[in-house]
Amino acid sequence: MDHLDPEQLARYALGDDVPLGTDEQAHLAACDTCRTEIEELRQLADLGHELRPDDRLDPAPPQVWDRVVDELGLREREPAPSSQYGGVAPRRDRRRLVFVGAVAAAVGLIAGALGARVLSSDEIAPQPQPVATTRLDPLEGKTGDGVADLIKSGGNTELRVGVNGLPAPQGFYELWLINTDGERMVSLGVLDPTTGGTFAVPPNLTSQGYRIVDVSLEPDDGKPEHSRDSVIRGTLPT
Repeated sequence: MDHLDPEQLARYALGDDVPLGTDEQAHLAACDTCRTEIEELRQLADLGHELRPDDRLDPAPPQVWDRVVDELGLREREPAPSSQYGGVAPRRDRRRLVFVGAVAAAVGLIAGALGARVLSSDEIAPQPQPVATTRLDPLEGKTGDGVADLIKSGGNTELRVGVNGLPAPQGFYELWLINTDGERMVSLGVLDPTTGGTFAVPPNLTSQGYRIVDVSLEPDDGKPEHSRDSVIRGTLPT
């Protein structure tokens, strides 16, 4: 007998109550092709069973189906000279189409599940929120501005700085934390005027009064001291 009907195989693989006659049972016992197709469909079904009820599934994009169809050579072809199929695709192609559909559906399930799980991870580990924020305003005769966020997470303290409108430097920009006494200061590093940056802050530094955020223009002279040429500045609230 011919191979079992693909729709019947699919229902059988998915555990539906599909009665098989004596001839069909004998064929299934002897036919490697039908048994392989059942096993492939069962593996696809197992992928679906691994998904949680709250997983949000997104359909596979149209190009997934197009690439699978191209790979298997299932694009429309000229009608066969013989009319033995009566305008219906040959049985072999119909079987392949059934399994192509299952594969495309499985791709959509996997992509949707991964997307949902990434979203779940983001919800479990949200980005830390700033504990203090200050605007960075230009000093007299200077241009540019910015924002500095103090972030504490997992025992670490960081200063996230974004800047705008700083002119191209003759030298480089440097980020400082200056103590409110106006005398002591600590350099946090070189600041990129186009991207800003995130800088590690030594423990307990801000609680000791280092709350003035200062961006200075420094010459390439190899000296570590502040140039006294501050461009923008702001003070973090206590």
